[in-house]
Amino acid sequence: MKMKLAEIAKAINAQNDIEQWKDVEVTSVSFDSRHLDQGSLFVPLQGAQDGHQYVPSAFTNGAVASLWASDHEITDQTHPLLVVSDPLAALQQLGKYYLHKINPIVVAVTGSNGKTTTKDMIASILSTQFNVAKTYANFNNEIGVPVTLLNMESNTEAVVVE
Repeated sequence: MKMKLAEIAKAINAQNDIEQWKDVEVTSVSFDSRHLDQGSLFVPLQGAQDGHQYVPSAFTNGAVASLWASDHEITDQTHPLLVVSDPLAALQQLGKYYLHKINPIVVAVTGSNGKTTTKDMIASILSTQFNVAKTYANFNNEIGVPVTLLNMESNTEAVVVE
């Protein structure tokens, strides 16, 4: 993934002005502030803990921007924050946008048992003819699938998800 913040803001209908940061380049997406790459967009998700409390450490660990829920007070004016009504919905919307932009062949594996093995086998076969991306481990839910899509290289020709 390689996108300017302005393109991301437009794709997810960010509610705030990010003009001063429009040319910041995002190269990956992460929802874990402890494990992100330099150039990441951090997605603070609501779980057992509120992901917004980890935004400062995400920036310390290499994030160049973060999504931010509109129902949270903005406490950081020094880093690029994209204000959205729901960070998870914005992550999913951005994943869909990037999927359409790259436009690879999509293979989706469903079922109760054997999805990960089947996914790996399909990806292995396709990789003999195509540049393939696949779901990491078993990132097979409403968070993992868009993260998989957003971490595809721009030259991906086929993606296998579960």
